[in-house]
Amino acid sequence: MIKIAVVHYHLEPGGVTRVIENTVESFELAEDSVQFVVLSGRSYTGCVLKNVQLVEGLDYASREDSIDPSKLLDNLEVAAIEGLGSRPDIWHIHNHTLGKNPSLTLACSLLAEKSYPILFHLHDFAEDGRPSSFHQLEKVYAKAYPSSPNIFYALLNHRDLNFVQKLFPGQKNKLHLLANAVPAQSSFLKPNKKKANLPKNFFLYPVRAVRRKNLGELALISSVHKDKFFANSLGPTNPNYRDRFNRWKIFSKENNLSVYFGYGEDSTIEFSDLMASCEGIISTSIAEGFGLGFLEPWTFKKCLYGRNINEITKDFARLGVQLDHLYDRINIDIHHLKNKSFLRDKIRNSLKQIYKEYKREMVPNADELAYNSIVINKCLDFGRVDELTQEEIINSVCRSASSVTEIKDQIDLELSDHLRIDQNCTSVIQNFSLKAYTHKLNEIYSLLINEKSERVEYADGEKLLNSFLKPERLNLLRT
Repeated sequence: MIKIAVVHYHLEPGGVTRVIENTVESFELAEDSVQFVVLSGRSYTGCVLKNVQLVEGLDYASREDSIDPSKLLDNLEVAAIEGLGSRPDIWHIHNHTLGKNPSLTLACSLLAEKSYPILFHLHDFAEDGRPSSFHQLEKVYAKAYPSSPNIFYALLNHRDLNFVQKLFPGQKNKLHLLANAVPAQSSFLKPNKKKANLPKNFFLYPVRAVRRKNLGELALISSVHKDKFFANSLGPTNPNYRDRFNRWKIFSKENNLSVYFGYGEDSTIEFSDLMASCEGIISTSIAEGFGLGFLEPWTFKKCLYGRNINEITKDFARLGVQLDHLYDRINIDIHHLKNKSFLRDKIRNSLKQIYKEYKREMVPNADELAYNSIVINKCLDFGRVDELTQEEIINSVCRSASSVTEIKDQIDLELSDHLRIDQNCTSVIQNFSLKAYTHKLNEIYSLLINEKSERVEYADGEKLLNSFLKPERLNLLRT
C-alpha cells in the first residue's frame, strides 16, 4: 500500500480543499491500495476527510510570524507518521510557493533534501499578479522550486505547464498536466425539476463577486441586450471590493440596466433552482486558474455564453469541449473615450506600479507593448480596462443605437444547439470525471515512487516571474 501525506495550509471550504476531498474520496471509492493522511494548519470542519492531522505552523503566516522551517518540517513528519503509522512514501504538497507561509516553502526544500518523493501541486502563483505574496518569498525564493528525479510538479493547464517548463528545460517528464475533476450534476438533470419564478430570458453568472470576474462587462452586455435579464449570484466577501460592487449596483439602477448583482443573496430561490431554470450561464471573467466555469455549465445541461480565456480553454477544446461561440474580446471604438490619452496614462502608471511592487526593472517599451495588446485597430478590449473607463464606455454606448448594434453583434446569446450541449456534457464527464482524475493521479504516483533520488538542485524562479510579468498580459482589472 502506498502511503501519501497531503499538505495544505488549511482545509477551509474552497477550491484546493475540494480538490483534496475529491482526491481522497475518489481513491477510496476506487478501492485503490493508497492510504492518505491530510495535514492542515487549521482544524477541518468538513465530513469527507477521515484522517486529518493538525500541524502547528502550517497555517498562513507572514515572514515575521512564521515558525522556523526546521521546526515546521519536524511537525510535518511527526504528524504524517501519526496519521499513517509510518513515514509517507510520497508527499503531495499544494501551493507551497504561493507566499502564504514562507516557512513552508523552505521546509519543502528541506524535505526534498531528505530524498522524499514529492509531488508539488501548483494551483496558483505568487508570480501571477500577487506582488504582496511574492514579497513574502523574497528571502526563500532561491529554494522555492527544488529539482531532482523524484520531485514532480502537477499543473492545472498547459499555460502553467509551459511557464513552469522554463524552470526545468529538458526535463518534461517531471511536469504533469493534472486538470481538476468536475463532478457530474446528476441531481440537477431531472426532467420534472420545478422551475423557479424568474424573469424571462434570465442569464446567470454563478460566481462570487471578485474584481477579476469583470462585473462591468455584465452591465455592458445588459445595456445592449435589453430583452434579457442578467445576474451574478453572490456579493463579495473581500471588504476591499465591496465599494466597487455597490457602485455597479447603483450604476445599473441609475441607467435602468436589466442586471442584478448579488441576486442569490437577496432571493429565496435555491441555487439549484436558479441553475435549473435559467436560460443560460454567462461568464465575463478575465482570469482563471483551472477554468471550472467553462466546464460545469454543460453538466447542468446548460449552454455557456460570454468571454473566452483562450490560454485556459484551449486545453478543453483539445478534449472535445466546443467553445468557439464565446468571444475573445469585446472591441470598443476608442472614440467612446473623452480623453484618449488617459488610457495611455493609466497603462503606464499601472505598469510602473506593478514592476515597482515586484521590485523589478520595467522592460523597454513596456507601455507601448501593453497598449498595443489592449488597443487593436483603434478598438480597445472592454474586459481589459478599469471600472471607471468601463462606466464611461457604457454611458457613451447607450447614447448611440449604431454602437449598441455593433457591440451586440459581438456577443452571441442566441445559441440553442442542444446537440452541442449534449456533446460538451459528454466530453466533460468523460475527460474530467473523478474516475479520470483518479486514474491520472494514480499514474503520476506510480511513476514518482519509482524514481531515484539525486542531489537536489534549485531552478531559477525568475524565469517563471518573467513569463507572468509581461506587459502584453496587462489587464487594468488586475492592478
